[in-house]
Amino acid sequence: MIQTAAIIVGAGASSRFGADVPKQFVSLLGKPLLAHTIARFRSCPAVSRIVVVLPHDGFESHRALIQPFIGAGDTLVAGGDTRQASAWAGLEVLDIDPDGLVAVHDGARPLVESALIERVAARTAETGAAIAAVPVVETLKEVDPELAIRRTVDRKLFYRAQTPQCFRARVLVAAFEAAQSQGYVGTDEAALVERTGVSISIVEGSEHNIKVTTSEDLARVEYFLKRVEPPVS
Repeated sequence: MIQTAAIIVGAGASSRFGADVPKQFVSLLGKPLLAHTIARFRSCPAVSRIVVVLPHDGFESHRALIQPFIGAGDTLVAGGDTRQASAWAGLEVLDIDPDGLVAVHDGARPLVESALIERVAARTAETGAAIAAVPVVETLKEVDPELAIRRTVDRKLFYRAQTPQCFRARVLVAAFEAAQSQGYVGTDEAALVERTGVSISIVEGSEHNIKVTTSEDLARVEYFLKRVEPPVS
C-alpha cells in the first residue's frame, strides 16, 4: 500500500457562503463539515498522516472544535491569507522523504471517497503528479470581453479540476518555492506544478466530490451523507 501524507486545507473565510461561521465549521449531521472530510481521509488505508490547516484568525477556538476528530499522529496548523499560503503552512510541518507522496485536499469537499484518494496516490507513485478531475459535459463557448461568442471549443479537451491533488514531495516543494520567488499565486497546487514543467496526470474524479461553496451545495452534500451516515444524536 502506497503511504501518503495528506494536507486538508480548511483555512478559508468563506465569504461567498453567507453564514455566521466559515463553511468548513457549519454543522452537518451533528458535526462540523470539515470533520466529515477528515473522516474520509482517516478511513483511507493509503493515508499515513493528516495535517489540517485552519484559519489563522480564531485558530485556538477552531482547534478546540476540530481536535476531537483527528488522529493521534495528525496535526492542526494555522493557515495564511491565501489558499496557497495555507497549503504551504501544511507542507512546512511535514517531515517527509523527498520521494514521498503528499496529497492536498479542499476541506470543503467532504464526500471524497477512499477509492479516489487511493487511485490518485497510485497514479502519483507512477508519474510523480496526479489530480482528480472530471470531464466537462456541457457545450463550451469561448467569448470576447463583451460576452459575444467567438467559437465553440472542443469539450473533450477540458476537465474540471478537483482534489485530492497529489505529488512527490520534492515536486510540490519545488513548485511552491518557485511560485514564492516569482510572486505567483495560483488557484490550486496543480497550477504551481504546471509552471515548473512537470507533467500532471488526470485521474477521473466524481460528480459527488462536491466542493461546498453555497448553501445549495451544502444541501446536496447533506442529502448524500444522509444516505450513508446516520445523524449524530
